[in-house]
Amino acid sequence: MLAYALEKEVGFSKKRARSLASYFANIEDFLNVEEQRIKNIKSVSGQTTFRLTDDEIARISAFQISGGLSPQLTVAENYLAIISRVFTKTQLDMVRKLSLADLNPNPFLIRALNLDTTEKVVRLNVYMAATRSIVTSMGFFVEKLLLTTSDNLEKPNKRESGGWDLVKTTSEGERIWLQIKSGSNNMDKDQIEYWAKKIQEKANEGERGYIGFTYGKRTNNTVTIGLLKQVLPEWEMKTLIGRELWDFLSEDPDYSSQVFTILRESAQKILDQHSISEEIEECTKRITQEFVQKYGDGTQGISNYMEAIF
Repeated sequence: MLAYALEKEVGFSKKRARSLASYFANIEDFLNVEEQRIKNIKSVSGQTTFRLTDDEIARISAFQISGGLSPQLTVAENYLAIISRVFTKTQLDMVRKLSLADLNPNPFLIRALNLDTTEKVVRLNVYMAATRSIVTSMGFFVEKLLLTTSDNLEKPNKRESGGWDLVKTTSEGERIWLQIKSGSNNMDKDQIEYWAKKIQEKANEGERGYIGFTYGKRTNNTVTIGLLKQVLPEWEMKTLIGRELWDFLSEDPDYSSQVFTILRESAQKILDQHSISEEIEECTKRITQEFVQKYGDGTQGISNYMEAIF
């Protein structure tokens, strides 16, 4: 956990982050270490084994007092907070770095959707670009969130994965296989039929397999829920939907509530009292000005852009 924080939030390389983290027994040890002691980390024999630059020391000191690590939280909770902040900051940086060149507005969409002002053109394309990035990152982010739920949960190795996303090993040594989907409306009939066979294969091997949905409820009136009832035998016993999934993996009925609390607090550390939507609006204003400076304003500006690219 500390190595991940040093890499992602303090800016160390993965190798140096791991090396530095290995010198600390726990979070308190790291938070309480004084600058003088960290300048020249020594081995048992007294030899300097790890040298830090003044800039690295300054970054460590800033991180120590930032509140990024809390001795009141468990290692898992601190790790959850870190990956949440990293995700939020990645999306914030993406929005703030967007430029007109990144958007490349599609002329066919401009005409087909009657985008008749520069602001409308830019706003739609900023939201499209931001959404693509967030959706792409979200899958990896949620997988990391799931992996924090239990020390007994891991990604299966490639040789035996067979398409399964996660495997949980119980205290009795039983392996439970999980195929993870986002919400409870993300599977079609062919996918359900495929995973029904995979679940049966695991049952034949004396193991369990589930389809897990990270959010939703069994009572949701979605196409996927309807198909599960029709296609997956004993579907209630072979699916984990929403809170059921998080409770099953963590074996803690309060875990999902803790996740949302940590997510909110982590987002506030990065965004303060703002939201990513407000950042997208600021980005829209900035790129609209860029568009006007390059192509002009109003319908003439749009026409100038169309002529420039088509």
